[in-house]
Amino acid sequence: MKVWIGRDVFEDLLEQARTLAPLETGGILMGWRRGGDRIVMGTIGPGPKALHGRHIFLPDHAWQVARINETFAASGGDLDYLGDWHTHPESEAELSGLDRRTLQKLGRKVANSLMLIAAPVGGWHANAWIQPRGRLFQPAQAERCELAVFDAPSDWPRLISTPRA
Repeated sequence: MKVWIGRDVFEDLLEQARTLAPLETGGILMGWRRGGDRIVMGTIGPGPKALHGRHIFLPDHAWQVARINETFAASGGDLDYLGDWHTHPESEAELSGLDRRTLQKLGRKVANSLMLIAAPVGGWHANAWIQPRGRLFQPAQAERCELAVFDAPSDWPRLISTPRA
C-alpha cells in the first residue's frame, strides 16, 4: 500500500511540527481511498483543548470530530477520515508501544486506519503505517506503508487551511 500526500499538505504538517517542537502535536488525515492506496488531501489540527507534552499528545477529540463532519459535508462526502498523524520531536519517526495500541484501537473503528509520524532526526521527515483488521482476540500488526509526497494538480481540492486551533 502507498500513502500519497500532496507536497503543500506535507509541508503544512511539517510546519505545524516545527512550530510546536519540542512538544508533540498532531491531527487528522483527510482524503480519499483508492483501492489499497490512500491520498491525503489535508489535515485537521489538534484542537483548542489539545494537550501537548514532550512525550505525549492528546487531541481535542470532540473538536476534531466536529471538523471531520464539517469537512465531509462540505466536500459532498468526497473527503473522508483516513487516520491520525503526530510528531516525535525528540526521537525517530517510528511507532512506540502506545502508538501501536492506539492504531489497533483506530483499526477496530475504521478499516485500514493510517498513522503518520513525523520526526526531526536527520531533518524533518515522516513514516506511515496502516492497521489491517485482525481477528477476534488476535489483533493484526500494523504494516509500514510507502509514503509518497507529490505535487497535486492545481484543480485538486485544498484542505491545508483547516483550522488548527
